[in-house]
Amino acid sequence: MQITSTTSLVPRELQPFVKPALDEFKYDMATELGLPDYEFIDKGDLPSRQNGKVGGGMTKKMVAFAEAVLAYYYRERMLEVNYNGAEPSKLQS
Repeated sequence: MQITSTTSLVPRELQPFVKPALDEFKYDMATELGLPDYEFIDKGDLPSRQNGKVGGGMTKKMVAFAEAVLAYYYRERMLEVNYNGAEPSKLQS
C-alpha cells in the first residue's frame, strides 16, 4: 500500500472514492436522524447540535466498524497461531 500525504492511509487507487463515500455515509446518517434533505440544507441554518449529531453518529459508526475489523483480524491471527481454542482474555500477548 502506497501512503500519500493527501489521505495518509488510503491506497492511491481508492482515494477518488473517499469523499463521495463519506458524503453518502453522512447523508445516510442524517436521514437516520430525521434530516432526509440534509444534502441540500444550508448547514449554517441548522443548530450546531443537529450538525454535531450527524458527525457524532458518523464517528460512532466508524469506530464500531474499526473495532469489528480489529477484532476480526486479531481473532484470525490467534487462530493462525493456534492457541488450542483458549479464550482471547486468557491469551498472553
